[in-house]
Amino acid sequence: MKIAIVGAGFTGLSAALRLSQKGHFVVIFEKENRIGGLSATYQEKDWKYPVEKHYHHWFTNDSYAIYLIRELGLGDGLFFKSTETSTYFNGKMYPFNSPSDILSFDPLPIPDRIRLGLISAYLKILPASFAQQLEKYTSVAWIKKYYGENVYKVVWEPLLKGKFGPFTDIVNAAWFWARIKKRTFKLGYIKGGYQTVLSALEKKLRSNGVKIVLNTSFDPKKNGFDKVIVTTPSPVFLNLYPAVSAEYKKRILSIPRLHALNLLLITKEKFLSDVYWLNINDRSFPFIAVVQQTNLTDASWYGGNHLTYVANYLPPDHPYLKMNAEDLYKKFLPYLKKINPSFNFALSIEHCALFHGPFAQPVFPIHYSKIIPTFDTPVPNVYLANMDMVYPWDRGTNYAIELGEKIANLISK
Repeated sequence: MKIAIVGAGFTGLSAALRLSQKGHFVVIFEKENRIGGLSATYQEKDWKYPVEKHYHHWFTNDSYAIYLIRELGLGDGLFFKSTETSTYFNGKMYPFNSPSDILSFDPLPIPDRIRLGLISAYLKILPASFAQQLEKYTSVAWIKKYYGENVYKVVWEPLLKGKFGPFTDIVNAAWFWARIKKRTFKLGYIKGGYQTVLSALEKKLRSNGVKIVLNTSFDPKKNGFDKVIVTTPSPVFLNLYPAVSAEYKKRILSIPRLHALNLLLITKEKFLSDVYWLNINDRSFPFIAVVQQTNLTDASWYGGNHLTYVANYLPPDHPYLKMNAEDLYKKFLPYLKKINPSFNFALSIEHCALFHGPFAQPVFPIHYSKIIPTFDTPVPNVYLANMDMVYPWDRGTNYAIELGEKIANLISK
């Protein structure tokens, strides 16, 4: 068959790999000037390796990603390391990595600390079969009932509101369970960054006869393909195929989607000395997390510079999405100084880069399994495969790869 794939993120690339291995002729259309989608990378002239525009890592249980990396002959560069996660609350950073850290978290009374540890451990051991039972509850209601009001207010409410904003009250408990379930003590990365995988995958695809067309939007009116796989966000699919039924369109558009906005600080010194991931449990702050990339990787990869992401998920109409890097940095600077008052930004900051990922985070409301999009669409021989379908898991390259393999298997059958 002659198959078109719209979008050169990991879903489209993985689907193309499996389809080409089965002998199909595949053409990938990508409107940007490079492959990668939300895993696309950024590199400065004096850097040895690029870095992702949006922070990325793998968990030790990300089996699809790990298998693909090894299949491409890149296993020697894959590594996993223990990283530090902390929570910023009431002007102080608290480590949040182990049961002992939870028991020493003094913003909560001891009974609540024990409750926090026990309920989290309970969620960790729950099998995936329980996810559908949990989806009938909102995260807010479930957390308040089982963790208690104190734990909700101090630990979970700031994170939920920081990530989901106006949609906080509709996020279902299956998504929350998946966040606890998925987390592993060690996080993974690969020498050279995600571009190493993307480049190897592109080379493999081209050797299999896959055609990758960059800087080109797919035109449904001129396709001439037996099958089309759209891996872009669902609103983009609706722009490509506006003649779908009003009912289908309503179902797709009923799923809220947030935009990712990441400000990358490039500095001479390290902003967070030991912490890789810092959750901001203070909603007076204009961002939700600080991620110290060079506590996972090596500064020598980036010309000796240290890289720090300042992270946000925002609704489509948020004013930050209209700001440039310089203005956003000025907005964030007073809050960054609160986190590390001794850090000399005037001397250390080289510059900033700003990256925007539209429709990066779908919001899963209660009973999401009843509205989740399927691979089949109302358009004959046109299929949809994107992050709306990774439910109840959170977005990530592992699930993008899994989606690509699943849609390839479906079409081949």
